[in-house]
Formats: sequence, structure tokens, C-alpha cells
Amino acid sequence: MMGRPHRVPGVLRALAVAAALWHASLPAANAGDGEPSNVYMAGADVKIETPIDGDLYAAAGRVIVQQRVSGDAVIVAGSIDLTGTIGDDLRAAGGVVSVAGRIAGEALIGGGSIAFGRNTEIFGHASLAGGDIAVAGRLYGGLKAYAKNIVILGEIHGPVQLSGEQIEILGSARILGDVSYTGRHKIRIDPGAQITGSVTHTPGAFEFPHPKVHIPGLPALRPLLLLGLLAAGALLLALFPRFTAHALQTLNVSPLKSVGLGTAIFFSVPPVILLLTLTIIGIPIALMLAAFYGAALLIGYLVTAFFVGDRLLHTARPNFTPNFGWRIGTLATALLVLWLAYTLPFVGVFIILCALFAGLGAMVLQAFSHYTGAP
Repeated sequence: MMGRPHRVPGVLRALAVAAALWHASLPAANAGDGEPSNVYMAGADVKIETPIDGDLYAAAGRVIVQQRVSGDAVIVAGSIDLTGTIGDDLRAAGGVVSVAGRIAGEALIGGGSIAFGRNTEIFGHASLAGGDIAVAGRLYGGLKAYAKNIVILGEIHGPVQLSGEQIEILGSARILGDVSYTGRHKIRIDPGAQITGSVTHTPGAFEFPHPKVHIPGLPALRPLLLLGLLAAGALLLALFPRFTAHALQTLNVSPLKSVGLGTAIFFSVPPVILLLTLTIIGIPIALMLAAFYGAALLIGYLVTAFFVGDRLLHTARPNFTPNFGWRIGTLATALLVLWLAYTLPFVGVFIILCALFAGLGAMVLQAFSHYTGAP
């Protein structure tokens, strides 16, 4: 005999379905009538192995483009590897970006590390921003680069504007145009490098911006924030007591799996929201997904806070069964403990992120098991 199924919040159902489709991706097929069609892909790994006659929009942990894309390519991923051909412009943002293909239009790329291989060809203007940039291949529309370390070893036609802490032009480089740079250190140019234009230096030191947000009255609002979290936790426990209890059991039984899944969801959903926003037509879906995402983060954090409170109570009174009032009291204690952990130097943010990842993953695992009917 089956028990009565407990209620699951709508946001969790949505994330459970997303988890079920985690490794799935949209088919990279073209329209059957022969007309160009855009392709939208998202997932943990996206690999383009067939030609695309329209534009490509992709968001994933890793994106590999091995075939021709006739139109624009808009890619957001942790790792991007492009060896195919882009028929128009490339817009890309990622942790590690590697380009070894042909781009017929402009290239606008931001990333932690950006590398152009010797087979790279870019016929429009290239604008790059990152931590480390290495440019080989051929650029026919000029280059503007902003990074901590910049190395030029390819052929560039047109003006070159560089801003960095360490800038180096190797002997294999050939620049048909002027070079202007900004940085604390003098540019290093190998005697074998060929530069047909002038090399000019603009005084100034390269610095990555470190914005500091100051909100007047924020310290006074922190107690209100804790009270708000406490009220949200009480509402969650009152409306979904069984689901909350089962999520805590999931976190207790599978802590590593919960942290892993929560981490993946935390970093993968925002690129999907951005991708949907860029498509214009997907803005309503992006807004709905953003609302689900924000609610899921809140519930995930509260799940971890409930778990911490239960552990503290179990340590103090091992055989005690708490009622609703006790659960809210332990939640308040746990929220205070997590806030104190956040104030620790260096490790405070890491602790809070781990707590968020664990609760988010446990919540989605429990919602997924309810959605599929699995224990």
C-alpha cells in the first residue's frame, strides 16, 4: 500500500525536472524546409558535431564547437573549445577559452584564460578581456586586449591596443599597424618581431577593479535579515513539513552528492538565464527561471540551517523529539551560527557557499526522487 504523497513546492518540481534533463541537450538539427534555423543548447557538456545553418546560442559547463556555424555564436561556459568556423560574429565568456578556428566577423571574448592557436583566423575586430591572453594565428581587423598578462606571437593587421601588467611580443609576431599600450612595466619586444607602425606608451598602471559596495544602514538591517530568514524557515516548515524532513534526511545520507549537485546547479543556471535573455524571445522564460532560482537558493540555505540546528539539538539532547517551536528555536540558533561563520576571515564566504550548495543539492535530490517516484 502506498502512502499519501507529500506536497512539493512548484519551484522544486521545476528544478527536479531540470535535474532529470541535466545531461540532455537540444538537438542541433536544422529546419526541415532547408531554411537557416538557430540552435539553442544547454547542459553540462555541449558538443557541436554537425554544421549549423543559423546562429548558435550555448550555455554549459563545457562547450566544444567542431563544425561550421553559419551565423553568430553566443557562448557562455566554464570551458570553451572552438575549432570550427563561425560565419559571423563570436560572443563568448568562459573560464578557459581556446580558439583555433575561423571567425568571419568580430570576436568579443571575456575569460580567465584566452588562447588563440596558430590556425586561428579572425577577419573582424577582436576585443579580449581576461587574466591571461595569448594571441597566435592571424587577425585581420586589429586587436584590443585587456589582461594581466598578454603575449602576442601571431600576425595582426590593423591597430593594436594593449593594457596589461606584463606585455610581451615574441619573435614570431608580425604586426602591420601601430601598437599602443598601457601598463606599469615597459613592453618587451623580441628583436625578431616585425612591427610596421609605431609603438607608443600611455602612462598609467594596470589594475583589476576591486569595487567596494557600501550601503548606508546595512549593519542595522542585518538583524532584520536574520528575522526574515527565520520567518521564511517557519513558513517552509509549516507548509511543507514532510518535504523539509525528507530533505534533511537526504542531506544526512548523501552529503557529498548534495554538495556536488548543488554546486553544479548554482553555477550552471545563471548562464542558461543569460542565454535565454540574449534570445529576446526567451525573456519571459528567463524571468520565470530567475525567480525559481532565487527561491531555490533561499530554500536550500534554510534546509542547511535546519540541518545544522537539528545536529546541535541532537548533540545537546540525543533522545529528544522536537516540536514545531523547538524546530524554530534551533533554526534561529543555526542562522546565528552561520552568520558568525560568515564573519570569519578568508573562510567565511567558503563556509556559507558550502552550506548553500549542500542544502540546494539535497533539496533537488529529494524533489527529483519524489518526481520520479524513486525512494
